[in-house]
Amino acid sequence: MRPLRPTRLLSLDSGLWALDETQPVAAVLDRRTGRVERVVGWSQVPPEPAPTPWPPPRLLPDGPAFWTHPDGEAPLVRIGPGGVELAVWTHGLRLAAVGPDGAWCAPPPPPQDVVRSAQGRPGWGLQPSQLLHVARRGTPRRTNVPAPVRAAQAEDSGFFVALDAEPWHLEPLGADLHEVVWDTAWYRVPWGADVGEELLDVAEPVAEGPPVRTEDGRGTHSWLDPWSAGGDRHGVRLEGARWGFGWRADGAAAATGDLVAVVHNADGNPVRRIAMGRGTTTSAALVGTGSGERLVVAVRRDAPGVLAPPVDLLTVHRSGDVTPLLGGAEVDVSGHVRPLVDRPLEAGSYLRQVLATYGRLEEHWRTDAGLLPLVDGLSAARARLVGDWPDTVLEWTFEHPERPGVRLRRRVPLFDELGRITPPDSAAEALREDLLTGHVPPLDAARRGFLDL
Repeated sequence: MRPLRPTRLLSLDSGLWALDETQPVAAVLDRRTGRVERVVGWSQVPPEPAPTPWPPPRLLPDGPAFWTHPDGEAPLVRIGPGGVELAVWTHGLRLAAVGPDGAWCAPPPPPQDVVRSAQGRPGWGLQPSQLLHVARRGTPRRTNVPAPVRAAQAEDSGFFVALDAEPWHLEPLGADLHEVVWDTAWYRVPWGADVGEELLDVAEPVAEGPPVRTEDGRGTHSWLDPWSAGGDRHGVRLEGARWGFGWRADGAAAATGDLVAVVHNADGNPVRRIAMGRGTTTSAALVGTGSGERLVVAVRRDAPGVLAPPVDLLTVHRSGDVTPLLGGAEVDVSGHVRPLVDRPLEAGSYLRQVLATYGRLEEHWRTDAGLLPLVDGLSAARARLVGDWPDTVLEWTFEHPERPGVRLRRRVPLFDELGRITPPDSAAEALREDLLTGHVPPLDAARRGFLDL
């Protein structure tokens, strides 16, 4: 069995979609009762690159469906209750906005233009570019714009696009380096406009662009102190209150990982704190029902040593009650997972280099002044490879005076669920941060002489 591990939530006309963290599958829940209505898969869509890019692909609602785009070389797809409804080749353009008349794709912003003196000039001028409009029935239409695209966003009144424009100026970067910064010109294309070869034939200039909005399905995180004024910037608003998520803001937070939802009033002051158990929030969604809106939160139930922890869906009520909506093992998605790739030809070389490069923790944490505080004291560190492809992990074990009598252990996957290489580039830093912040389980959590981190 492969249980659903939903880490992105979308509230659509067709239901609440709980999308799996790595596999192309979602459970669609009735927005009123929370019952699983169907399981939808789209395994024919190419997977995202490995390692998974950040931010993750956009998920833009479109009535009962949503549009997504794994990366610029993959097809743009619209996925609905029956699976893939449309697939469009974009030639490198990326999903930017969705509105009543379809989806818009834009090129990535131009690279940073750096010059070497205060008298420098732009390395390139206002190069023309293109946008792609895909109608609701799938008809694509390319349209030209006279300058690079900086931003694009859908609003009720139309599609907004920002283009580079004259004049430009130099922004100092230090060391006599300067960045060329162009002015910005915003345009609005009314929905339903007859877009031809030149976008500016139907676009009208506007004085300023729309406010940046938080997208559905983007997810949340638990790094910020939820008790601070204003709360988590990834929070959501419900009936004028702001709901943020994070670990407990006291001395036990790092060790326990106890999660709370904190409700802030209109002034940004915390007014209620709701315990949600151990874990990390991965996404939150406001779900509209006949009786109003309710808040659904996906919580990954982190546990030391567990590489693929379950994810629960919880309903958080305005009263402060928390009720389970979907348990972490209730939906089997085995029939929708992508197959393993062939074992990478370079897997053996990769593993040997990983062990040689990341085997010595001290080499990664040492500074000119010696080992960093709280990390100093680590001893008897050992690294080894454990398990066969695709389940091979890099295992670090070591001793630390704050947890005497046991060896601390961290395991890091070296391949993803499809068997592709995922280098542990930030794993040593993540472990160091856990030690520095005291995010270490208590001694009584040790098993068979090991305390998993």
